[in-house]
Amino acid sequence: MSDIKLDTRELDRIMKNLSINRDQMIRKIAFEVEAQAKQNAPVDTSAMRNSIYTVTAQQDGYTAASGAAIGANPTAATAPHPQPAKGAAHVGPSVEYAAYVELGTSKMAAQPFLVPAVEQVGNEYNDGSKWQELVK
Repeated sequence: MSDIKLDTRELDRIMKNLSINRDQMIRKIAFEVEAQAKQNAPVDTSAMRNSIYTVTAQQDGYTAASGAAIGANPTAATAPHPQPAKGAAHVGPSVEYAAYVELGTSKMAAQPFLVPAVEQVGNEYNDGSKWQELVK
């Protein structure tokens, strides 16, 4: 899957008035995207849904996600996300076929689950509804 990069300058400005720091905020958003992507993911064997995980500088969910994916489909091949830079997170599935599901192929329509999750969580922050619980 390709990386989605977010410009965090506006986030840095907003963070000055919040009760949590930037790294905590990145983790919070990343885990919200993970949860939404799992809800959005189409299910056949549930291997892909189970393989969705988050990795941050403090936490890497690959072992559990890979084990759950292989438990659902013993033939599923998985690969870990790269270690993110400080203050960043990587979210997504570890099964090798997830990009084909998300983007489609010449023989299969796309069934997006990750990009809509990022958009939904982003919209919740953009409209201000998620910030209320975090303001000092």
